[in-house]
Amino acid sequence: MGYNELRKEMLSRLRSFEWKEKESALLTEMIRSSEVWQNAETVLAFSPLQTEPDISPLLSDSRILLPYIDSSGMHFARAGRLHRSALGFLEPEHMEEDYGNALMLVPLIAYSGLSRLGRGGGYYDRYIAANRERLITAGVAFSVSRCPEFIPQEHDQKLNMIFSTEP
Repeated sequence: MGYNELRKEMLSRLRSFEWKEKESALLTEMIRSSEVWQNAETVLAFSPLQTEPDISPLLSDSRILLPYIDSSGMHFARAGRLHRSALGFLEPEHMEEDYGNALMLVPLIAYSGLSRLGRGGGYYDRYIAANRERLITAGVAFSVSRCPEFIPQEHDQKLNMIFSTEP
């Protein structure tokens, strides 16, 4: 199965997943109680789409930076007033924030081991590749996102860890 077919299948699975609210609450608590969250100076998070775990309760933390995309790629800014981007997600004003080391919470559609399947734009892979030395990367995944048949491509960046409700 190709990547586009796998994305379609996984997105369909995520849209019909009945336990989003329950698993989102479990994931939020799992992240909040983790050592990497507690020790992070800065947290690069994401504003969740309908098919992603709702980590909104974490977004009020003063350490949070959210992504925005422009012609030069992905950047992170303080989560002040948010607006809907051309890609459909909520993003902050385009005022890049400087930071040192950070925990990066990474959305995904599917994962196998520490490899993730994203939405296909490559923004996270390029950002992680360029900033690897200052990031601890953590995927945030529903139980239905585990996908052993997913085989990453050469450019796909491995994560350091996955927060998942999968047993």
